Amino acid sequence: MPLIASLYVNYFFQGIASIIISQNLHLFQDRWAASVSQVSLVVSAIGLGRLISLNFSGWFSDRFGRKYTVLLGVLANLFFFAGLVYTKHYLQAFFVALLAGVGNAFLDTSTYPVVNEAFPKEHDSSALSVMNKAFISLGQFILPFVVRWSLNYDIYFGWSFWFCALGLFLNFCLLLRFSYPDSQAILKTIITAHKIPKAKIQIEGLALLIFSFVSVSLFNIFVLWIPTFAQEVLNISEADSLLFVSVYSISSLFSVFATSFIVKQKANIPNLILWCLFITGGAMIYMLLFPSFLSLVTASLAVGIFAAGGIWQLGLAVLLEFFPGSKGLVTSFYSFATAVSVMITPYLTGLMAEKSTYLTFAYNIFLAFIGFLAVSVVKVRYTKILKK
Repeated sequence: MPLIASLYVNYFFQGIASIIISQNLHLFQDRWAASVSQVSLVVSAIGLGRLISLNFSGWFSDRFGRKYTVLLGVLANLFFFAGLVYTKHYLQAFFVALLAGVGNAFLDTSTYPVVNEAFPKEHDSSALSVMNKAFISLGQFILPFVVRWSLNYDIYFGWSFWFCALGLFLNFCLLLRFSYPDSQAILKTIITAHKIPKAKIQIEGLALLIFSFVSVSLFNIFVLWIPTFAQEVLNISEADSLLFVSVYSISSLFSVFATSFIVKQKANIPNLILWCLFITGGAMIYMLLFPSFLSLVTASLAVGIFAAGGIWQLGLAVLLEFFPGSKGLVTSFYSFATAVSVMITPYLTGLMAEKSTYLTFAYNIFLAFIGFLAVSVVKVRYTKILKK
């Protein structure tokens, strides 16, 4: 448990890393003399870094063990926070942001397998995997308040970056001291017990990769563009518009604990994901059709509770059930789809937002529909293969 707790701390800083550039959007625009789409391109570099390193990190995790993979992930994130402070041009920042993606890949392909191997019971590992999201949400909840406070009192922005770098360094020192589950011994036990499901990567595997892309896009698009949408629709200040991100973050934080509890009660995971996607899409439709303070708060709560409350982690837990013999590798495939989203979504929606932020949220609603169809396929296969 101390190891798992320390691994969760990494995700607190990962949550901050995912939004720290967008939360300082206008500051970096001025600092780099860049347009909105150019700053969005830097955010996309996080996804590109994840994309180019995922296959290697998954292989590295299965081949050399979870410990070294975790440590490399922590170091990459540390250098991201420390390096971004010194960038003077958006192309410099682009290459620094690649490190956050690399760190993300190495952490995902080691942390989730460690949780699964330390707690092999299906609902235990699913519930604990969801808890990663709690720390991501905690970081995303705190940062908007920090940025708002810094803007109001004209405080140097770099101190928050250095605080994150220091926190990661201290956690790195802790992670060096822990022992980790023996993944090779666990794999031999699974094979000996003949508990390898007859799953097909081209059916449920592909459907879950689509869901991975969709689930991350849903809350990333929302977090990235809800402040701009609020400023345009409600005519409020930049500092006040960040409060919608905090509403989203605090609701996602509480939702993680609720989701974890529901999963522990042996709920049907595909059914739970389907309901979450349905409600998320409906809330965003309400926000677009009837834009107001109430509808924006409602959408922020809905996306936080139902899209960012751990459904990505639940999808991964289901994937690991389907393919228990290659946990690091299939985690890299699942995270690869996420990386594609993180890479292309900020830039693509940045182009949309230059025309209208309504387009970005219409695209998000479309993704929710695609995700619903993909998980419907998973539900059928889950019942047929695993529950049999």
